[in-house]
Amino acid sequence: GPQSKGKAANKECQDCEGILLKQTSSFQRWKRRYFKLRGRTLYYAKDSKSLIFDEVDLSDASVAETSTKNINNSFTVITPFRKLMLCAESRKEMEDWIGALKSVQKWETYEASLFNMEHFSGMHNWYACSHARPTFCNVCREALSGVTSHGLSCEVCKFKAHKRCAVRSTNTCKWTTLASIGNDIMENNEGVSMPHQWLEGNLPVSAKCMVCDRNCGSVRRLQDWRCLWCKAIVHSSCKEQMGKACPLGQCRVSIIPPTTLNSIDSDGFWKATSPSCTSPLLVLCNSKSGDNQGVKFLRKFKQLLNPAQVFDLMNGGPQLGLRVFQKFATFRILVCGGDGSVGWVLSELDKLNLHKQCQLGVLPLGTGNDLARVLGWGGLCDDDAQLLQILEKLERATTKMLDRWSVMTYELPTKHYPMYADSVASHLTKILDSDKHTDVISSAKYCLSLPQCALLNEKLDSLVKALSEEADAQVVPAGSVPPQDGDQERGTDTTGGEPRPPCRLGLSGFTVVTEKQGTYMLLISAQDNSRIDIGEYSCSLCCVYLYSQCSEKCVMNNYFGIGLDAKISLEFNNKRDEHPKKCSSRTKNKLWYGVMGTKELVHKTYKNLEQRVLLECDGVPMCLPSLQGLAVLNIPSYAGGINFWGGTKEDNNFGAPSFDDKKLEVVAVFGSMQMAVSRVINIQHHRIAQCRQVKITILGEEGVPVQVDGEAWIQPPGIVKITHKNRAQMLTRDRNFERTLTSWEDKRKIDTYRSSRPRLNSQQSMEYLTEEECAQVQQLGMVADTLITRYSMKYFMKNSLRKYEI
Repeated sequence: GPQSKGKAANKECQDCEGILLKQTSSFQRWKRRYFKLRGRTLYYAKDSKSLIFDEVDLSDASVAETSTKNINNSFTVITPFRKLMLCAESRKEMEDWIGALKSVQKWETYEASLFNMEHFSGMHNWYACSHARPTFCNVCREALSGVTSHGLSCEVCKFKAHKRCAVRSTNTCKWTTLASIGNDIMENNEGVSMPHQWLEGNLPVSAKCMVCDRNCGSVRRLQDWRCLWCKAIVHSSCKEQMGKACPLGQCRVSIIPPTTLNSIDSDGFWKATSPSCTSPLLVLCNSKSGDNQGVKFLRKFKQLLNPAQVFDLMNGGPQLGLRVFQKFATFRILVCGGDGSVGWVLSELDKLNLHKQCQLGVLPLGTGNDLARVLGWGGLCDDDAQLLQILEKLERATTKMLDRWSVMTYELPTKHYPMYADSVASHLTKILDSDKHTDVISSAKYCLSLPQCALLNEKLDSLVKALSEEADAQVVPAGSVPPQDGDQERGTDTTGGEPRPPCRLGLSGFTVVTEKQGTYMLLISAQDNSRIDIGEYSCSLCCVYLYSQCSEKCVMNNYFGIGLDAKISLEFNNKRDEHPKKCSSRTKNKLWYGVMGTKELVHKTYKNLEQRVLLECDGVPMCLPSLQGLAVLNIPSYAGGINFWGGTKEDNNFGAPSFDDKKLEVVAVFGSMQMAVSRVINIQHHRIAQCRQVKITILGEEGVPVQVDGEAWIQPPGIVKITHKNRAQMLTRDRNFERTLTSWEDKRKIDTYRSSRPRLNSQQSMEYLTEEECAQVQQLGMVADTLITRYSMKYFMKNSLRKYEI
């Protein structure tokens, strides 16, 4: 499709400019043109340096998107005299232009703010569409002309209009706030009530009236009514018999009624009062997910719910919606997108500290959708007709806690110095003896920048021996107390019966204790008294400073990978950035993953990765086999549905994997063939450990690709540490509960029907029958009476004969 290049519309003021593609009248070709929006006039020319610009007066204009899927990001500017078909480079740029052009339509100054006021404007959101059955304009009431009924439709309220009539339509789209209801508001002693919002005509096929249960609508003219909230359909003559208060329909538990949005906070965000429902739903949809089908889901959710509770993640991010909901005691979030969208929303919840008051569900629209799989929502949802059922399932969902993990990193300095023994010894001496933190840290950094650790360990061992000998040679003061049980932990020597004062050396946040027993060194934290045995770790003393200097790189929700799988993810991300068209659908994405995995099957780029990384699980060094990668799993679904851990049950060596046990599963990646086979076979020979903390040390001078939840980068030499961060409340589909509830509701409907059936006496029954039916019933009664009489006489005669025989 056509694409545009150049800067997007500037939202800082009403004046916007940039390059768009314009459709010509001949053969519908597209040409690049430079557009400027100044006041109420749109100017365009061949380029920005042109001297002559054509101009379009926007005083009486309207704007509409041009396709349902909107894959080419095109829109139309419609005036009484001409029509411009334009195309932007991205959906975000298209929405910026549409927003600026709509501001002209409302004769207002377009202002950029953190909050998207379009949600509350009451304006129709037009898009060009066609209809398979006769459709009528809600403005002039005439039929939309053309074989397929070309015209404009509002994506929220389904208001229909000719392109010439759109600008004359009243801004009475679906209500969003209390002010938008206007004079229709209902007030009583209990407060403010929500009335029906009726839209006339263009009803679905076989529509039934809620009052008389007869067919509604017409294919010849605009007639009868539909409520935008409860979806009730009534005849014009039956409309007065409907109750004035709207019950909000099947989605009432999830809807925020417009009556609850009644004021604006001091920071410019809407201040919502507590709604009647206990847990309203916030919908955050990624319009780019699902082969660009996210736009279709956005429109459908706006039709089912309040448009003010549906937000596009590509237009302002999740913060806009969360700021509206943050004052609710409890609320639910539905993220429509892939795993990346879910991680984005969870990160914003961290910033706003909202984890305790909200539960999050997932509607899978991405490529992998691993988190949606383990939560029970499936691997893919591409049918917007199922959204009503999905909302019902969300209301019946249970809540489970999802462990979230901080990925901490420390990168070694890029500059490497020559490794001289005397220099290392001098720096170690400075670490142990200096009281200045700056000197200690600089020496520690020097030691950590060394490409090898063998000589450093030798120096450390010799230093420990020297310190131990010095401690043994110290004179014990007279009157010292003999050691007791447990003195070894306090630094005394129990072998000779004389106390040995430990050699304590001050470090930043730690106390270093050297002891004779076993010739080892302990680090005791000044905060929580925790102990670290340097001898067991077999590394340099400088590692203490590594932990204190680690910073959070990102947060992991699903899995972490290093080596082979991360390289494939990195190459795919680069390919998608360079050629977006080649990665525009799930099928293409999976194909590219397969191609890159096959290439790695031959090249084996990270063969013998165990020689470049060190792995520690809960502080215990792990002996690694020959492998090409490592995967650290939080959920039992990896890379689009692979159960890479193998199995879901407990065995003799490991517990059952779960995303709420504060444990991680570590597995080895031997090659791309193993990853492919794991899709169909649960293989378990690659399990390494289950632990609560993972530390990976990257050796050498070159970085290694790592990935977190599909986002990949090159991690330089240093340390990567994964620790528990917090937990998030996730909405999980419980199919057993759904089946039980469904059977209970069916039984209740049957019981209700039986109890509601009228029980009439004989006289009342006769009143409801016609004369012919009355005669038939009377004849049936006479025949039944004769039959009963005959049977009774026969039974009496038979009993009499028996008595006579006796």
